[in-house]
Amino acid sequence: MLNTVQYPAFAILADRVAYGLLLFLSLAVSMSCLPLMEVKQVAGMSLPGLWHKLIVAVFISLLLLSLIGEKPVLPPFFKTIAWLFALLLLVWLAIGAFFPAKDFGDEVRTVFISLSAVWLGWRMKLDECRLKLLVGVFSAGMVTVGLLVVFTQGSGFSITEYFADRKNSLGPMLATAAVLCMGMVVDAKGKRALPVVLWGLALSALSVLLILTIRARAALLAVAMVLSLMLFRRFKSRYTVLSVWAAILMLVAVFMLMPHSVKQYVHQSLFMGFTMGDISSGRMDRNYQAMSIWAQNPLLGQLVNAKEIDVVHNYPLWQLFRFGLLGAFPLLLVYVLLIVKDIKELLALRAVSVMTVGYYALLIGFVVSFFEYAFPFGPGTSVVLSFIFFGVALKSSSKTESLSTEKLSMDNNNGI
Repeated sequence: MLNTVQYPAFAILADRVAYGLLLFLSLAVSMSCLPLMEVKQVAGMSLPGLWHKLIVAVFISLLLLSLIGEKPVLPPFFKTIAWLFALLLLVWLAIGAFFPAKDFGDEVRTVFISLSAVWLGWRMKLDECRLKLLVGVFSAGMVTVGLLVVFTQGSGFSITEYFADRKNSLGPMLATAAVLCMGMVVDAKGKRALPVVLWGLALSALSVLLILTIRARAALLAVAMVLSLMLFRRFKSRYTVLSVWAAILMLVAVFMLMPHSVKQYVHQSLFMGFTMGDISSGRMDRNYQAMSIWAQNPLLGQLVNAKEIDVVHNYPLWQLFRFGLLGAFPLLLVYVLLIVKDIKELLALRAVSVMTVGYYALLIGFVVSFFEYAFPFGPGTSVVLSFIFFGVALKSSSKTESLSTEKLSMDNNNGI
């Protein structure tokens, strides 16, 4: 491993190349949602396949470049995750030896990619300026892709009864972009604050409008919850209860003053084509069916006596249904530990900043995971930016904690 003191020029070059690749990765991930990724062929190979290989190559290159510099140190939280991942691999080998469950390997791979993205965010040298540019590039890419989708697969900004299946990954990615932009907005300061605020608000608003248009209702719920939490944490006063009621009254007032066309747009996005008794599109019935079948064999689930049903749109239940308690335990343990860590760090935050907005961005995937089966660790690389920003937030919090501890130690030494 190269030493940054002995090879400063090489380390600086590696850092710049890594940042450039990270910017490219943010664009590549957003472009994977383009409609042309479904139909085009290049050199006898599907364009999605080629594009996926390119994303994987860039991601692996970033991981290798992240090893250059100071000696890699695992974050304290990662030591627990490392043991859990070892448990995951053991369970995978055991299941592969006794049961024909190839899908379990896919689940392990998505978890590994997500945790690798956290490591990448922890290791990369990203200051506020770099992060704001990264947020801007990713969000602008997502909004551009969203606009292309609604104008090529839909009829522009009008609600249609059915939209492309790609909305299940596009919606949460747009929600992540909206949250990242809002984090940049509330953290804006200095002489250049106004352009940042206007740019961030525009991208965030467009992201939410596109979510409404493609009717990604799980993503809409996630972004509404996370943005509300972020704004409350940013603007709350000492009078917490009063702040909550003021926020509720303000939202009600804004909704009441909205033009009828806007209200109708939101209503159609949420309810067009659904009866009030089946707004879940049959997903709740499948969930109940999956719980009933899983209860017949809770330890091994569908590893034995498999019964075919449609995909269960709930990540924890989907894993329990397929692999039972024994197989799903390590997957769900990583799931629970990540969300607990995320919430714990959120509660400890004193202010919302672009350096720690990754805590809020990661919540999007966990909220959506209650309504989709692939999130929060997939599908594919659609969540990689969320986990990278989570790693950045962990590093930022660690530095803040170290500085606070050092200051307290100095104060004590000085007799304060």
